[in-house]
Amino acid sequence: MLNMGEDKTNSSTSLEGSNTTKFSSFCEGKAEILCPCSKSQVKEVFYNPVQEFNRDLSSATLKVYVDKLDQWKRKRCPWDAKVEGKCREPEVTADEQKVDKEKTENVQDTRTKAEVSLFEGLSATGLRSVRYALEVPGIQHIVANDISKDAYHLIQKNINHNKVGHIVTPSHQDASIVMYQHRYPLTKRFTIVDIDPYGSAAPFLDGAVQAVTDGGLLMVTCTDMGVLCGNHSDACYGKYGSMSLKAKFCHEMALRILLSSLESHANRYKRYIVPLLCISVDFYVRIFVQVFTSPSEVKRSPSKQSLVYHCVGCGSYHFQLVGRRIEEGSSKKYPPAIGPTVGMNCDQCGSKFHVGGPIWTEPMHDVDFVKSLREMVKSNQDSYKTSQRIIGVLTMVEEELPEAPLYYALNHLSNILHCNTPSIVQFRSALLGLGYQVSGTHACGTAIKTNAPNSVVWDIMRCWVKLYPVKRKSSESPGTIILDKEPEVEASFETQSGANPSSSKQRLLRFQPNPETNWGPKARAKKGDNQEPMTDKKERLQGKRKKTNIDETSFKKYPCKRFKAGKCDLGENCRYSHPQEDGFTTGDSDNTTKMDVNAEQTKDNEQVEKSKTAEDWKQKDNVKQADIEKQLNH
Repeated sequence: MLNMGEDKTNSSTSLEGSNTTKFSSFCEGKAEILCPCSKSQVKEVFYNPVQEFNRDLSSATLKVYVDKLDQWKRKRCPWDAKVEGKCREPEVTADEQKVDKEKTENVQDTRTKAEVSLFEGLSATGLRSVRYALEVPGIQHIVANDISKDAYHLIQKNINHNKVGHIVTPSHQDASIVMYQHRYPLTKRFTIVDIDPYGSAAPFLDGAVQAVTDGGLLMVTCTDMGVLCGNHSDACYGKYGSMSLKAKFCHEMALRILLSSLESHANRYKRYIVPLLCISVDFYVRIFVQVFTSPSEVKRSPSKQSLVYHCVGCGSYHFQLVGRRIEEGSSKKYPPAIGPTVGMNCDQCGSKFHVGGPIWTEPMHDVDFVKSLREMVKSNQDSYKTSQRIIGVLTMVEEELPEAPLYYALNHLSNILHCNTPSIVQFRSALLGLGYQVSGTHACGTAIKTNAPNSVVWDIMRCWVKLYPVKRKSSESPGTIILDKEPEVEASFETQSGANPSSSKQRLLRFQPNPETNWGPKARAKKGDNQEPMTDKKERLQGKRKKTNIDETSFKKYPCKRFKAGKCDLGENCRYSHPQEDGFTTGDSDNTTKMDVNAEQTKDNEQVEKSKTAEDWKQKDNVKQADIEKQLNH
């Protein structure tokens, strides 16, 4: 299976033993990758610049993770002693520390030298693996796997071309089988597992959570955003075990659905996840999580996930925890949650609810890790072509409220009330003035995250409409019902300190516009050299559902009405004919057109004659009526 997001393909003829195949090359990071010079492969398959941001971010994240890995391993303790995703330090007396100092140093030295291994399940060209080998010091062994035989031989060629054979080993197997083979013994597990498929990563999650070592890093990409963002909720439940919702917050919900699915897979093997960084950009989601083993921590998983009640009228949302946790000293209980948290109808507009989830409602980022990553990229900007965008996105991630799942889109709030949209600074100032926390989100440029309840958000919009009144629509519309209620708070839209985030003040590259046409995912890899380029196919299929093909020249038979009114200034470029006094038309002087114009003029003359005749009869009737009245008076 090949990942088109990383410019991947199946070659139509095997690369093995082929001496006539010509290759072109491209550079990314420190790697130089060879690709076959086939029309279909070079044009449409092998290199997609959209995913360069993904690869740059992954390489930078690995670099920071490997640097911190030694620190995390030194804090490592018995596998059932994890609390809040961190390890409990055992209590040791001063004498014990003095006696065991030499032993501890020896253990730390051994752990520092421990092998760091990486498995890339769907490698295709081998671009990621080669970049990791060249750019991330500290990785001793990388397995670059792909199920395609042609991709396997291409990986071999790129490994040799970049001289990383001492680190990268090519593999030609099913990715899931390789991961299942490395579950046991524990020493065979990989330190890092990277899953970047074309479409959904769901088939690989079960093997991935088992193949990564305790405290290891799992990196997953999903590009099936149509499924994760609510267009196909049934398919989402089948793949990820959650119902997606078609809402404005769908891109963050996609991340939380994937995290919930990963947690569910890990829990089956007494394991759990700790997110380091999760982002939704372009047409995909990318998550970086650590995987730990702890049966006691698994019991807390239901309290980390929630169902989502989403109002179909106004878009308000509420959460219903799957489970509770009651921890008082040594007493720990994990009973079912109490609900429901909402009634049958929305308290703001009276509409019904859609129920989605379960989703992950704990923090999605480790702020300390993200800060270290941003500082590393900032000090090595020349190493990453997309460094400016990485810095901008990571800065926004740092600013996000960790305890506020999902977000409100300001343009959506305004659409419900049919009013002007307040600026982000004005809306944030109103929330800050009322004592609530607020931030932006990397997933949407016009959205805010806040710990304020739905009622306060709508009260602020009610105050806004009082300043800028609107015409009321139907009495049954959600906007009218919301505005019929008086606000319970008095919101001020004067600018508050902290309303404008630092990422905006610094003018960082936060939401990059598409730099060129056809900026997006490529098509799935297919066999054959005669494949039609995607851009040509897209152009050919434009308007394919039109019922008839209209001949533009046929309009010349009809005179231009705008020309008759003296308003048409198109001249010969007009699709209709322009009649002249001599009966000919501009741009078309054939007999047919002349006859049509003459017929039109004859028709007009007949109408004039009819009008004159009607006027004559009217005058005669008036004279006759006058004579009758004169006789009666006499």
